[in-house]
Amino acid sequence: MPGRLFPVGGPVSERDIVDREDFISSIESRLADGQSIMLAGPRRIGKTSIAYEVLRRLKERGFYTAAVDFFRLSDKREFAVSLINACLENRTGIRRTLETLKDRAKSVAGLAKLTVKFRDLEFSVDFLRDDPDEIALLDYALDLPEVLANRDKKNMVVLFDEFQDASRVAGRAEIYKKMRSHFQNHQNVSYLFLGSKEGIMNSLFGNRKEAFYRFATVLPIPPILEESWTEYISQKFAEQHIKTDEETIKEILQRTGGHPQDTMLVCSEIYYALLETGEKTVTLEYVRIGHDRALLTLAQVYDEILDEIGQRVSAREVLKRLAAGDKVYAKGNPNETKRVLDVLVSKAIIEKKGRGSYKFVEPMFQEYILREF
Repeated sequence: MPGRLFPVGGPVSERDIVDREDFISSIESRLADGQSIMLAGPRRIGKTSIAYEVLRRLKERGFYTAAVDFFRLSDKREFAVSLINACLENRTGIRRTLETLKDRAKSVAGLAKLTVKFRDLEFSVDFLRDDPDEIALLDYALDLPEVLANRDKKNMVVLFDEFQDASRVAGRAEIYKKMRSHFQNHQNVSYLFLGSKEGIMNSLFGNRKEAFYRFATVLPIPPILEESWTEYISQKFAEQHIKTDEETIKEILQRTGGHPQDTMLVCSEIYYALLETGEKTVTLEYVRIGHDRALLTLAQVYDEILDEIGQRVSAREVLKRLAAGDKVYAKGNPNETKRVLDVLVSKAIIEKKGRGSYKFVEPMFQEYILREF
């Protein structure tokens, strides 16, 4: 049985990144020149896939690379350990170098105040304790990219995913001041910051009161052109000797709005529906089946969004009016409606088209609301 034809659920390989070549090349060039970059946009639009492809290309050119995802971290110690491991992997090829060193240290004369020297990178054995000095550990981690780059005469690029969550991980917003105080002195390291909460990210890098003000160049993520999607989708189905036509692909993109992960998911469900029946032609009926199956898969994602915003008075009512195409200010308190709209925009659920006019970032979420309510 063939492997997954349309990848879903995580970063994709270079062959499945659609219509991003110029953008990827631009980011790669900027980072290679020592410029730091910030990309912000809703989750599941392909930011991480773009970022990892950039890192892959830079690594091929001899750069050291490291990646840390704040979404997966819970405290400062985890952040520090994750960054140290990501940096040291460039030398060891081991993903969890600190844990390996910790195991080795335990086999020596206990965990007294010794100094473990990992080649020429020194750190205290105290860092390997279950309760290390978090401040010292974090300071070491934040300077390690520059130290490693200097020692090995390499340029380095560090990726921070879901960067707006750093304050949650560290427990307070001062973490940004601490990070900036280290990073601004780095001469051989450039940084790539990703974030799914555009409002917070734009404030972090665009508000003069914030520590990372003007630290990185903010690049808008371009939309994927319809013709690029059409070429990709038809080619992928053709690999499995499945026929498509312009009408069916247009219908897929109409239903998904060209949203990267939603489009991949609908195409994937169409593909498996065809496998089940043994058919070799994508028809409008199979598009409908794939779309409905994809909506079921996305239900948990959409329910979590609704649960989060549903705590706000009248939020669901505003969403229903938007989904139905009704006048958004037709009912309720206009001030409360405005506050709800601002929240929905900040969470990248909707985007403003003009005065009093909004559209859903994901047409499939709009369809889900219409069906559920």
